[in-house]
Amino acid sequence: WSTAPFLLNNSVGPFDIDPSVDARVRVFEASIEQMLWPEKRERDSELGDKVPGTIDRTTERSQVIVPVGYVPDALAPLQGLLHRWLPWLVNEGGDVVLGPIPKGVPVNLIANLKLRSESDDLGDKAEQVKRLGNVLLQLKRKLANLPEGATDEQLRQEFAELREPMLALSKCPDFVVNRGHYFGTAEFNRQDGLSADEKAFGQEPVLDDADKRALIAFLKTF
Repeated sequence: WSTAPFLLNNSVGPFDIDPSVDARVRVFEASIEQMLWPEKRERDSELGDKVPGTIDRTTERSQVIVPVGYVPDALAPLQGLLHRWLPWLVNEGGDVVLGPIPKGVPVNLIANLKLRSESDDLGDKAEQVKRLGNVLLQLKRKLANLPEGATDEQLRQEFAELREPMLALSKCPDFVVNRGHYFGTAEFNRQDGLSADEKAFGQEPVLDDADKRALIAFLKTF
């Protein structure tokens, strides 16, 4: 009970800096209820119940700088030329600058972009550079063509047009951060999108409210 909120990213349940036992118990009770009753989990500020949880979004207009060391190897020798040709994409140091990014964009739409090929095949590496470069150029071109003083809504419209290409480059296109760990709930038995191996685990009994309350009381004894 002392480790709430739950999940690796502490996304299920409220966070309280107070280390007292009373505060830890309060956080545990709120967090374990969200674990056992997934419908109580925080919902996304924009999509609401259309997705089963919340999505981390940018809280203000910002930009992302991809350091030169993380730029695909095939582009490294061209960094000086790219800055000369495309100063709105590559800065003097060779870093790729993405932005401005409007408020409300899913953080993982940007953070999960696969910058490098995970294959040793030269053809795969070349294809990855091509796909990534195409998306970055389209994005920067769209942003560069916006009028001075463009609103966040105008910026979001430009991002929306590149949603599918960016998702195709994503290492993890699931942006919901408080999804999963559905033990004892009906959600655990949903098999939509599961592989044959995952479905082979079968289903588990769904706990009723009384059983869930009993489980919570039991966990408090540890």
